[in-house]
Amino acid sequence: MTGAARGIGKAIALRYAADGAVVAVDDIDMDGAEKVAAEIVAAGGQATAFSANVTKSDEVRAMVDAVLTHFGKVDILVNNAGGGAALLGKTSAFRDMAEEVWKWVVDLNLYGTMICTQSVLDHMIERRYGKIINFGSIAGVCGLPNWAAYSAAKGAIISLTKTLAMEVGEYGINVNCISPGAILSRPGSNWSRGTWLRRGGEPAEVAALAAFLASDEASYITGVNYLIDGGRTLGPLR
Repeated sequence: MTGAARGIGKAIALRYAADGAVVAVDDIDMDGAEKVAAEIVAAGGQATAFSANVTKSDEVRAMVDAVLTHFGKVDILVNNAGGGAALLGKTSAFRDMAEEVWKWVVDLNLYGTMICTQSVLDHMIERRYGKIINFGSIAGVCGLPNWAAYSAAKGAIISLTKTLAMEVGEYGINVNCISPGAILSRPGSNWSRGTWLRRGGEPAEVAALAAFLASDEASYITGVNYLIDGGRTLGPLR
């Protein structure tokens, strides 16, 4: 899985390992990936750290080759790596957004998801089995002011999920998407406002959904985008 060094990605890696999966912990931050893998091993699980920039097809394909060499197969792909212009400290209205910023956002989120998916697809088709879990966002469902590039990329990922589910369903491959809302993925974050549950979500709650979608219990579910946002997209609070 990608983007697994922290936040939601780390929570999913820990949950998958606890459920008995052998986890390939990938992140551009190799030190962070190694710490997560070490935490899994210390808890009695199995994991190995890998590093690839998901926007670089040569790095991703080299990483996938290394995973296949090390583990022999890939059953589940979680395309979690992503982020908005806030990571660059350059959030702005679209009219003021520099081209290099929105290109960076689209490359990281959409292009990265496409590269990683295509890199494992032949392997999954050959085995006639696979679970692909993409990450959208509520921004990709209803938009988010000052996050135009991120909203566009995440909306495209949701559409990609549906299209890919149609293309590969006959090979026994399930493709679904998770669209988080207010998740407390960073220390000190507070997203209690704007959700009908009057609190922010925890990364472990997203991981529980990802665990379900990777399980045999979800074998008849494909092409679905799951909102996990405490009801934030239902409408304004009274």
